[in-house]
Amino acid sequence: MRWVAAAIVFAIPLALAPKLFFYYDVTPKAGAVLAGAAILLVWAASKPRTSLCFVTSRFGRWNAGLTASFVVLTVVAAAASPILSLALNGSTWRRWGAVEQIATVVCAFLVAAVARSSQSHLVAVLRAVCGAGVLAALYGIAQYFGFDPFLPAATYLVGEGRYQIVRPPGPMGHSDYFAAFLLWPVFAGVALWIVDPKRGGRWLAGAAVLTGVVALVLAGSRGALLGLAVGAAMLVWLERPRMRTVAASLAIFAALATAFYVSPAGARLRARAFWINEDPAGGARLRLWHDSIVMSTVRPWTGFGPDNFVAEFPQYQSVELSRAYPDFYHESPHNVFLDALSGQGVAGVVLLALWIVVGVAAGLRAPPGTRPVAGALLGGLTASVVAHQFVVFIVPTAFVFYLGIGLLAGLEPTDSMPISTPSSIPLRAAIAACGVIAAVFLAVAGYRLVTADLALARVRRSLDAGDSRYAAALWESAKGFRSAGVTADLYFSRRWAAAASAAQDPLEKVRLAALAIEAARSATTVPEERQNAWYNFAMLAAALNDSQTVESSLRSAISAGPDWFKPHWALARLLYSTGRTDEARREAILALDLDGHKDSEVIVTTAEIIRSLDSRR
Repeated sequence: MRWVAAAIVFAIPLALAPKLFFYYDVTPKAGAVLAGAAILLVWAASKPRTSLCFVTSRFGRWNAGLTASFVVLTVVAAAASPILSLALNGSTWRRWGAVEQIATVVCAFLVAAVARSSQSHLVAVLRAVCGAGVLAALYGIAQYFGFDPFLPAATYLVGEGRYQIVRPPGPMGHSDYFAAFLLWPVFAGVALWIVDPKRGGRWLAGAAVLTGVVALVLAGSRGALLGLAVGAAMLVWLERPRMRTVAASLAIFAALATAFYVSPAGARLRARAFWINEDPAGGARLRLWHDSIVMSTVRPWTGFGPDNFVAEFPQYQSVELSRAYPDFYHESPHNVFLDALSGQGVAGVVLLALWIVVGVAAGLRAPPGTRPVAGALLGGLTASVVAHQFVVFIVPTAFVFYLGIGLLAGLEPTDSMPISTPSSIPLRAAIAACGVIAAVFLAVAGYRLVTADLALARVRRSLDAGDSRYAAALWESAKGFRSAGVTADLYFSRRWAAAASAAQDPLEKVRLAALAIEAARSATTVPEERQNAWYNFAMLAAALNDSQTVESSLRSAISAGPDWFKPHWALARLLYSTGRTDEARREAILALDLDGHKDSEVIVTTAEIIRSLDSRR
C-alpha cells in the first residue's frame, strides 16, 4: 500500500495536461485527489485495523476527530449555502467545493495513516513529496529561463521592456500557489535526509531542498519567502545547530543569490524587486481583507459555502477597492483564515486553528527519537501557515498542508488504548460498505468532472483547428455535462462570436452567431463571473442593435457587480445615445468615480456627456 500512497502524493501536485484538458491545471489535480481518496477509502474499508492506527495516540485521535468534524462542517456549510451547486462542485478557477475539500482532507488523513504504519512507509511518502517537489521546482526554474514545453510564456510574463517580470507558475497555475507548495518539499527534504540515510535518499533530499529554494526565489512570492525564513528559523531553534554552520550557510546563500541577482540572468528578478518596491503593501490585499471581513459578518456562523467567495464578493466589494483596482476580479480573499471564515463561518476558522495547534503540539512533543524529523516537518508547517496568510488553499497546497499535520500527529508512539475494531461481522460489513459507498461517490464525482472537462477541451481544439461545424456538434453534446459544474459558456460565447465574424458563408455566420448568443445567455446563469457574463451578453446584443436587451443586460450586470465601472460606463453611453442625458450623466459620473479616474475613455465619455448637458442649459 505504501507505493499506492506514494503514487497519490506524487501525482496530485504534478497533474497538468494543457493539451488534454480545458482547465488543464485545475481539473487533473482535482481528479487525482478524488481518485486517490476513493482508492484509500476502499483500502480503509478492507483494512480497518491498519487504517485506524491513528486512534492509538493522543494527537492521532485529535487529527481523526478534526477530520471527521471538518467533513460534517463542510457538508453543513454547503447545505446552507445560497448557491448550493457552486458550494458542492466548486468554482472553475480552483475547484474547491465541498466534494473536493472532503476528498482532500480524507486523502491526506489516510495517506498519513499509511505513513504511520511503519518507518518504510513514512520514507516512501517523504520520497514522493520530495520527488514531486524536485520535478515541480525544475519546471519552474526552466520557465524562468524561458523554456516551457507545455505552457505559453505569455501567460506568466508581466510588463514590458526592462521591467518585464516572469512569475513561473510551475504546474500550479500561479506562482504564489507554486511557491506555497514548494515549502513542503524543501522541509520534507530535510526530514528525508534524517530518516533515509541511503545514498539515493540523501541525493533526493538534497535535490528537494536545493531546487525548492532556488525555485522559491525565482517565483518571487514575498509571502512564501517570508514563510521559508520563518520555517528555517523554527528549524534552527528546535535543532540548535552550531551557529558557525548556520552563519556559513547563510553567507554562502547570500553570496550566490547576490551574484545571480547582479548577473544578466537576474534581470527579471531585479525587475520583480522594482515592482515590489513600487507596491510594498502587496496590491489590493489590505482593502480586500477588510472587505472580506465585512462580507463574512453577514453570515458569520455558516458562511457562504465552500468556494462561494468568487460569486458573492462582488456584492460586498467596497468603492475604495473598486477605485484602486477598477477592472480587477477578486476570486478569493488571499488569506486562508478569511477563506475559511467566508466559506464555513467562525467554526471553520476555529477548526483550522485547532488543526494547526495539533500539528505544532505534536511536533513540539515528539518523542526523542523522532524529534529531528518532527523539527523539519514543524518548520514546513510554520512556513506554510505564514505563506497562506497571503494566498488561499488550492487542491495540492491543501493536500500537503493536511498531510504534513497528519505526519506530525503520526510521530507519537502508540499508547495503551487498544484499537477497538467492531467484533460483530454485520457491523464490520456495514462500516466497510459505508467506506465503499463513499469511495464510489468520490470516484463518480471525479469521473464526471474529468469527462466534462475533456468534452470542453475537444470543442476548443476543434475551434483552434478551424473546424467550426464539428466544434458545434461537440458543443451540443457537451451541454449534458453542465450538471457536473464544469462550464465555459462565457469563453465559448466569445469564440463563437469570433468564428461568426470570420465566417464567409451567410448561413454559417447566422448559425455561429446564434451559438454565441445561446452560450452568452447560458453564461449568465453560472454563479461565478455573472456580472462579466451579463456585460458580454449586452455587447453581443449591441452588435444586433437590440437596445432593449442591451439596457436590461447592463442593469443585470450592475446588479451582479454594483461597483464595477464598465457596465455603468456602457449604460451611460447607451442612455446618452437615446437622449436620456440626465440618467446618462449620473451613470457616467458613477463610472468615472468607480474607475478612479484611471481610464481615458471613461474620462472622455463623462466629459462629453457633461458638456452636452451644460450646452443645453
